Amino acid sequence: MQKLPDNVRIEEDEDISPFIRGKISIIQKKKGYRFNVDSLLLVSFVNLSPSKVVIDIGTGSGIIPLLLNLKIPKLKLYGLEVQESMFSLAKKNFILNSLNAELRLGDVKDVRDIFQSGFFDCVITNPPYFHQGSVERAQVLATFGDFVKAASYLLKNKGKFYYIFPVSSFIESLETVKKYRLQPKRIRFVHPSIMEKATHFMVECLKSGKEGGEIVEKPLIMYENPKEKRYTQEAWNLLENFPDVLE
Repeated sequence: MQKLPDNVRIEEDEDISPFIRGKISIIQKKKGYRFNVDSLLLVSFVNLSPSKVVIDIGTGSGIIPLLLNLKIPKLKLYGLEVQESMFSLAKKNFILNSLNAELRLGDVKDVRDIFQSGFFDCVITNPPYFHQGSVERAQVLATFGDFVKAASYLLKNKGKFYYIFPVSSFIESLETVKKYRLQPKRIRFVHPSIMEKATHFMVECLKSGKEGGEIVEKPLIMYENPKEKRYTQEAWNLLENFPDVLE
């Protein structure tokens, strides 16, 4: 078992798992929401230069800042989380992985009380969502619109906003981001296999960006054979060789 720092303790309702061939380790709750591959896909989609100031809103266990640090080590990273239990997890995960990131406990609906307007170059989120009448994430405490409104406030002019969402909410989500002056510029759809419809999509928005020049990238196909859970080469490389495969 991995030796833990003296100031990190795993509780009885938590476990620790290596991820990306042990490049990072994640402490999570045994029951309830656990991060999935969506966070890795979203971070692989991010296009940023070093030294940017980035915040993950609704950071959960802190997986997105940890992945961003692997991909672009010189970013200045922040995380915002409303649930105290998840905030505690993220704090432990940052210490465990020696990540120097600033973590705040608070609600996306209250960002005006936490941060200055236009403080960030980039806002990223894998937000809670509803699907077929049930809550997919552990606890929906804010709507997607609340997350987008917060992102627009936090971003400087021409800053970038990234999110991943179920394709069933594609049109609604684009209408929402445009309402808050976030112009979609890049989109990529995620398909379980080449023969199946898209299930998710990822979007890069530009604050106060102009319409025109939008790009729909080639689809990301996850499985060669969904029944056998055999990944495509691209998906396998992301899971096994991140972030080297992106260079």
